[in-house]
Amino acid sequence: MKKQNEKINGRSIGLFLNKKATAVALCLGCVMCMSATAFAAGNVDALWNTIANLIQTWVTRLGGVVMLIGGVMFGLGWKSDDAEQKSRGVSTIIAGAIVAAVAALTGQFFA
Repeated sequence: MKKQNEKINGRSIGLFLNKKATAVALCLGCVMCMSATAFAAGNVDALWNTIANLIQTWVTRLGGVVMLIGGVMFGLGWKSDDAEQKSRGVSTIIAGAIVAAVAALTGQFFA
């Protein structure tokens, strides 16, 4: 009986978070559309470029932070001679590098 309640609660929490994330994404989309229509036609390109530059800057920084965390994980794994932690650290470094590389290419996506 207890396991069934845990499954139901876990599923309902997952559905709640999924609905909440969808609502946040829709709100952000509406705000972006409303702000774009508030400007004149010439300023829409400037707004779009500003948003693209903002995304590029912060996602690149996020990738750097993820790489830093991976480096710390790898170093701690090396210190304690834990192969699994070393592997996770290297995987985290690679994931951060991928995020930073994709952020660097936002100029190609938004141009």
